[in-house]
Amino acid sequence: MTSAMYFKYWGKASKEDNRYHLLPYHCLDVVAVADSWLQQSPVLLKQISQQSGQSKQQSKAIVLFFIALHDLGKFDARFQNFLPDLRVKLQGDEYEVDDEPYRHGSYGNYYFEKEIIESGNMKAVAGHHGFYDDSIRFMPPDADEELIEQDQLARKQWIEFCLNWFNLDEIPDIANISLLAGLCSVSDWIGSSITNFTQQADIDLQAYYANTLPRAEKALKEAGLLSNIQGSGFDYLFSNYQARGIQTLLADLPIEMGLTIVESDTGSGKTEFALAYASELIKQGFADGVVFGLPTQATANGLFDRIGEAANKLFPDSIVTLAHSKAKYNESKYLIPDENGFLHQSNKRAFLGSMSVATIDQILMGVLGIKHQFVRSFGTRKSVLILDEIHSFDAYMGGLIEKVLKGQHEAYASVILLSATLPVQLKRQLLNTYQGEATSDAYPLITHVNLEGKTQHFTVDEQAEEKTTHNELWINPKQLPNLEQCQQLIDWAESGAMVGVICNTVKDAQLIYSVLSGKTEMKIDLFHARYTVEDRRKREDDVLNRYGKHAKRKGSLLIATQVIEQSLDLDFDVLVSQIAPIEFLMQRMGRLWRHERVKTELSPRSECIKQPLFITLCPSLDTVEQNFETAYAGSGFVYKNIRVLYRTQKYLENNPQLVFPDCYRAAINHIHGEQSYADEPEKLAGIVEKFNNDEDASYYSAKGISNQFSVPLNDVDPRSALLTREGELSQAVVLFKSDGSLLHGGDYKEQQDREKSTVSLSNKQAKGTKDTDNYCFKAIIDKDILYSELGVYDETLQQELNND
Repeated sequence: MTSAMYFKYWGKASKEDNRYHLLPYHCLDVVAVADSWLQQSPVLLKQISQQSGQSKQQSKAIVLFFIALHDLGKFDARFQNFLPDLRVKLQGDEYEVDDEPYRHGSYGNYYFEKEIIESGNMKAVAGHHGFYDDSIRFMPPDADEELIEQDQLARKQWIEFCLNWFNLDEIPDIANISLLAGLCSVSDWIGSSITNFTQQADIDLQAYYANTLPRAEKALKEAGLLSNIQGSGFDYLFSNYQARGIQTLLADLPIEMGLTIVESDTGSGKTEFALAYASELIKQGFADGVVFGLPTQATANGLFDRIGEAANKLFPDSIVTLAHSKAKYNESKYLIPDENGFLHQSNKRAFLGSMSVATIDQILMGVLGIKHQFVRSFGTRKSVLILDEIHSFDAYMGGLIEKVLKGQHEAYASVILLSATLPVQLKRQLLNTYQGEATSDAYPLITHVNLEGKTQHFTVDEQAEEKTTHNELWINPKQLPNLEQCQQLIDWAESGAMVGVICNTVKDAQLIYSVLSGKTEMKIDLFHARYTVEDRRKREDDVLNRYGKHAKRKGSLLIATQVIEQSLDLDFDVLVSQIAPIEFLMQRMGRLWRHERVKTELSPRSECIKQPLFITLCPSLDTVEQNFETAYAGSGFVYKNIRVLYRTQKYLENNPQLVFPDCYRAAINHIHGEQSYADEPEKLAGIVEKFNNDEDASYYSAKGISNQFSVPLNDVDPRSALLTREGELSQAVVLFKSDGSLLHGGDYKEQQDREKSTVSLSNKQAKGTKDTDNYCFKAIIDKDILYSELGVYDETLQQELNND
């Protein structure tokens, strides 16, 4: 064995103490990690077997074969010469090598393709450092021909060794395995962590491997990548609660991989249903964990607290992770402060454990051209992926979500989608990713599609508890309350009511807040996204404490944007909202009289509000019909679909009371009907056609960007997440006081201190000095950026206040 040429190559080295680890041993370290993982996770092995079309035993051998070749490109003089003294020590000094740039991953695939056969699976493992670079102009090393031939012989011998080691008669020529790139990359990280710097070339490789396997398994467990589920089902997770509504259908659902869409009203327990169903799939060996995806950081934070206890029941030895750009500032008791732990070292690793809550952008990065995107997709594809508020994403993000769902399907993985307000056209599009069909109009409804496209519908037999919401329209061309209406809001709050106002733009929220603040001495709350990370965190906590389920309810008034629309457990007596598509208004209505407060331990409602009251701010229909393009102002800019806004307004005018949950399906299907109605102005058809063309362009733009193979952004580059959203990229702006100190203190050089004083702004709003090293602007308050209790605002705000 010692005569083998591959023992003349190093794989890992420590510059501090000149230790090194021979390349064959490193390759076997990585193989041992993958081997142990597949041994401990029958789910992964089953998925790989289904994708490869081979038996589990043969699939495992094939996967480990390719992983053993992940560093094939290190059998090259250019890589070995990164440490020239070590190269000379191992190979002698008779050959000279010139220093030159070299990517061993990409070259490994190049050599395999040139010397053996083209293989998508080889390309997958060759990109284990983040991506495979197709842009390289592949050249032989600038070295003696004898040394080039020695490298080629070493590669040939190592490939032959691997074929024999895994009992393969020939190079595997099978379909691409989508889980391979992620499995290889993570195994390489873990395998590198157990490097024991073995330098002797006379060690029996079988004995070495046998000694490495237990170390690999221990490292996987310590990293949080192996854990066993302790129980499953609704009664196990929520033993103090009686299943209700859709939750009673859990026993009827098939326990098999597939796509499940849950349509049920707000507050009906969709999240608990999804977690209970996912636990059953995991228990039966159809997944390794759960990944939740939420629209915003606020909703992700809120859900993290809600499911923390249940997650700890399922996986008591595992770590629940929170993945979004500001997760480190979350102070939940369920978030273990372990920044040095494997799962907490980056957002992409957070998906690799047993339970993760993330913002949707972190999940969508798994189908974009960024480094290590395959690690994110690997995490979701070995798990049950649960996406909440699935109705809330635009056409661009919808195109990316479709790509995610198709990836889950191709990997034989499961998805659960949740919504109270899902338009039927979108539902059909989502079901199509698993070849399913929408054939039932019942509500509430659970639709399940298995991997073969068999569609089943499940409905609740019992009559759902009804809730009637009373609607009013406040007509104003600017969609702002007039002075009399402002006083009414204050009077309600001062009488003990919990009052909320939801605006579609930050500027409108700031305007209303400024007017109301000048009319009362009571504290008025303002919450939107244009605050620094530190201020936004504090305001989010305040909102949950003052308006949440267990709040004292002493009368309060909150002005906010869409950040409170979804997944936050808030409970108002009165809600005022600017016009939005009906599904979004219904989501907002879900924060109205959310909890029973009569003869319960919860604080009671104010006597001044006798019934759930929802007020919509909108221009008059006459104004709208005179100029569809501009009448809805900022609301039209945000939601774009003018016909849906128009139909929503007409529906509310004709329905002063909405009875939930019965009204969901009829209202949404009517408002999102694809055909024009007889009573609609003809000029609306042209506006709709333009909107549909723009939506198609956005959808296909997302499809195109997810298929790009250019040199990708680094996944920790803050610009990566921005690729998940269409339009103008936002900029990180770090705010400084006039004396040069950070707004919230600390050292600018420290990322955590810098981020606390950071706010995300559009390119137009971002001002100050650009810091290209940290991908941000440095702005001085009152010089570059206006910032106060209003958050970031512009100079026109005061002008509009004076005009009003």
